[in-house]
Amino acid sequence: MTRRGNSRNEKQAPGGPLSEQDAIRIMSGLASAFYVLDENSDFIYMNEKAARLLGQEGKDLEGRNAWTEFPDAVPAGLKEMYDRIRETGIAETKEIYYRPAGLWLQVDAQEIGEGRIAVLFHDISRYKEAETRLELLAYRDNLTGLPNRSSAIQRITESIGKGKPFSVVLFDIDSFRQLNDLHGHQAGDRYIRGIAERLKGILEDGEVVTRIGADEFIFLTRRTDPDELKQWVQELFRQTAISVRLYDHVSFSASASVGISRYPEDATTTAELLSMADHAMHESKTKRGNCFQLFHDQMRKRLDRRRVIEDDLFSGNFKENGFACVVQPQLDGESGRLLGIETLSRWDHPELGVLPPSEFIPIAEETGKIKELTIHLLNLVLEKGQRWDMQYGRVPRMAVNVTSSLLNDKQFFSTIMKMLGKWEIPPDRFEIEITEWKETLSSNLVLSNLRKCRSQGISVAIDDFGTGFSGLSYLTNFPVDKIKIDRFFVSGIGRVGKSEAILKSVVSLAEGLGCELIAEGVETGEQRRFLLGIGCRGIQGYYFDAPLPPGEFEEKYLRS
Repeated sequence: MTRRGNSRNEKQAPGGPLSEQDAIRIMSGLASAFYVLDENSDFIYMNEKAARLLGQEGKDLEGRNAWTEFPDAVPAGLKEMYDRIRETGIAETKEIYYRPAGLWLQVDAQEIGEGRIAVLFHDISRYKEAETRLELLAYRDNLTGLPNRSSAIQRITESIGKGKPFSVVLFDIDSFRQLNDLHGHQAGDRYIRGIAERLKGILEDGEVVTRIGADEFIFLTRRTDPDELKQWVQELFRQTAISVRLYDHVSFSASASVGISRYPEDATTTAELLSMADHAMHESKTKRGNCFQLFHDQMRKRLDRRRVIEDDLFSGNFKENGFACVVQPQLDGESGRLLGIETLSRWDHPELGVLPPSEFIPIAEETGKIKELTIHLLNLVLEKGQRWDMQYGRVPRMAVNVTSSLLNDKQFFSTIMKMLGKWEIPPDRFEIEITEWKETLSSNLVLSNLRKCRSQGISVAIDDFGTGFSGLSYLTNFPVDKIKIDRFFVSGIGRVGKSEAILKSVVSLAEGLGCELIAEGVETGEQRRFLLGIGCRGIQGYYFDAPLPPGEFEEKYLRS
């Protein structure tokens, strides 16, 4: 073996390399624990700190074998490490747990010549404990103490590795948002803690429950038989139906929605199992109240369809792959005069065929692509508006429905104004349609954006009025120019007396607020006559025209 140092008896000239004795003397004064072994792993030297940590007297160990004196260091890997260093001459570092002392140690070792090993080590127990605490936090839910989403993913992956059948059960509590709204988040936290204890109480050996969101839990269970799963899920429903006491005189109970995917029947990867359980859970939510749904082939087809839509949204292919706009005229029901147009999106997908907006708009919302989709739609219709203005000297007021996520964007107002400027469309020829959901009407940022728009002449309309949040108190300070009556009430004309009574009330409300009024979904002469009779002249619907491609609209309403 190549010599890497001097023997213990050699002396060095002044100014030359340090002798071994000098090196040992220097090392002995270091704050770190330090010892030296010879080629047989017998102790040559150990400083006082090393002796204290190992519970030995350093002088007593000189000449004794390390593995005889400290046998627990062998399974910890030090003997193997030192032998490897002697063979390669390459220094190494290792973390070990030394059981007799109850310590975690970091060991740094290197050869110093003739097979001798110099070892520095220090106590890292405090850091390992902190690391363990951080790891615990990373895989535990702070509120309930249950494993969290990261832990759920890890456990599902481990279960797949074992190859045995199991089910992923996604459990979502209904009405939890209402609890927070009514009683505050502290009450919500109390409820979740109470439910978590109950859910833990029904677990059997090998089953796990994790909390992955505010009101969402995931169970891993060996049960895969549909009948057995159904019986088990009914017990989950019974537990959530029992009230949880929040305060002295306040209790809360809820229903739940459950989606289930099974390994290996439905999927063989963690991501697919979670996605399919989520898909099944959302389908169960549409049925409302203590419903569960197993993933099935029809869902797979819908999921595959959704993935195609998502891919085209993310890649931007929708712009060239059949996405277009149509416009539906809004007319004076008595004179037939054109009042404006509503812009609607259509997607004739080359692979999936004609997609209704009710299918692709929610997907665009959930994937965060709604802004890109809306901007493309605006570009399509505003470009037409610019051409109509140049050719006919007028632009019908163009309405576009805008989702709450866009209205809550700080850049919304500036984006709209830039686009109107780009296509040279006067702001008073543009209208924003919003849906009357609480999240929209109660947002200060939405309110600010809409007020800025109105200050520039942009009109604001509430779409589908009467079927959403219906917070009439918001209308007293909300910037509204137009109310659009939902087709649900219009369809009841001549058939449902309550619908007619509501329509009369909405007309009176609009007059009192000084708002324009448009009735949607007007399809018959009877509906038109009734609306005119109660004072609603704005008409939109198949009675006059269906949504038209911009070219057909131009030919029928502008060129003639």
